[in-house]
Amino acid sequence: MKEKTLGRILLGGVAFVLVVLAVLLPATRGDAAPKLSAAEPRVILTPVPKPEEDAVKAATPVPTPVHIIETPTPYLPRSAVNLLVNGTPIFAVDSREAADRLVHLYLEECAYENMGENAVLLKAAVDAELSTVPADGSVEYCEFDVALNRLRKNRSLIPVHRTVERAVVSVTPYETHKETTKLLPEGSRIFRRIGVAARTLSLSETLYIDGMASSDAETLNVPVLTAVDARVLNGTVRIAAITTDATFGHRGPDAPSLSFRYPVRGTLSSFFGPAQGEMHYGVDFTAANGSRVFAPESGTVVFCGERPGYGPTVEIRHENGFISRLSPVKAPDLMLEQHVSAGDPIGALPETENGASATLHYELLIDGIPYNPMFYLPEQ
Repeated sequence: MKEKTLGRILLGGVAFVLVVLAVLLPATRGDAAPKLSAAEPRVILTPVPKPEEDAVKAATPVPTPVHIIETPTPYLPRSAVNLLVNGTPIFAVDSREAADRLVHLYLEECAYENMGENAVLLKAAVDAELSTVPADGSVEYCEFDVALNRLRKNRSLIPVHRTVERAVVSVTPYETHKETTKLLPEGSRIFRRIGVAARTLSLSETLYIDGMASSDAETLNVPVLTAVDARVLNGTVRIAAITTDATFGHRGPDAPSLSFRYPVRGTLSSFFGPAQGEMHYGVDFTAANGSRVFAPESGTVVFCGERPGYGPTVEIRHENGFISRLSPVKAPDLMLEQHVSAGDPIGALPETENGASATLHYELLIDGIPYNPMFYLPEQ
C-alpha cells in the first residue's frame, strides 16, 4: 500500500515538471510568445507609484560633487613690507627702501605736474601718515612699476597737497599825445617822448589736492612800471623852395652857459631849411680832405657809430638838453660817456677816393627838435 502511494506521488511530480518545461521552453529558444485567443484575454499590470513617495523624491536634493582646488601661496620676498596709509595696508613691495623710493618718486611727480609757465612750486607734502610693516600676505604684492601705476591711477591712495604760485605780468598800453609845430615841415614828425606801457605783476597761490585745484588765494598786484605817455610833434610848414638864407627858421631856447664854436675849419656850403623838396635839418661845411673835427662845445659823448642816413656819426650831449650831431666823422679813439671839452679834436673827415674836399654835416637838437645851428655859432 505504501509502495502504491509513493509511486503516485512520483508520477505527479514528473507530470508537474513536464508542464513547467512545456511553458518555459519556447521563451528560452527565442520563439514568439504564444498568441492569446479571444477566450483568453491578457492583462498587463503597471505598478502605480504612491504620491507620498514622489514627493519625498522631489524634495530630496541631488548632492553636487565638490572639487577642492588648492590655492598656491603668493610669492613674497623675505624683505617684503606692507605699505600702510593711516594704518591701513594698500599693497606690499620688495623692501622698506623700495617703499621709500616709491613714495618719493610719486610725490615728485605729483608736485610738478601741469605746472605751466610762470609757475613756482611753493610746497608739496603727503597728507597722510605712512609706515611699513613686514609683509604677511594680507594684501597684494606688487612690483615697483605696478605699485607706482596704481598710485598714479588712484590718487586717493596717498593724497598729496601742494601749493603753486603763479606770476602774471599784465601790460596797459600808453597814450600818445600829438602836437603840431611850425618848426618842422609838413609830413615830418618828431617823438619828443617815447611812450612806455604800464606793467603790473600779479601773484596768486593755488592749493591742489590730489591733482585738483581746490581754491585760489587772494591775488597780489605789484606795479612794476608806470605808464609814460608818448608825445609826438607833427610839422605844419610847407616846403616851397630851396632856401639860401643862413638864418632860416626859428631860434630855439637860449643857453647863456653855452658858447658854441665851429666844428671844422671850412666854408658854409648848405643852409638849414628846405632843399630839393626835403627838409635839411642842419648846415654843411666844406673842408679839406681828412680835416680834423672838433667838439663845438663841452659835453659827453652819447653816440659814436654808424647811423642810417648819416654814416659814421658822433653825438655830444651838452647842458640844457642841447645835443650836437656831426657826420661823417671817423672817431676810432672816442668812447661812449667820454667827456670832451670845447675845441677838443674828436675825429676827422673821411678821405675821399679822388682827393676832393669833404663835407661835414652839423645838426643842433634842443629837446629833440632840430634848430638852425647858425643862431648859436659866432659870426664869421
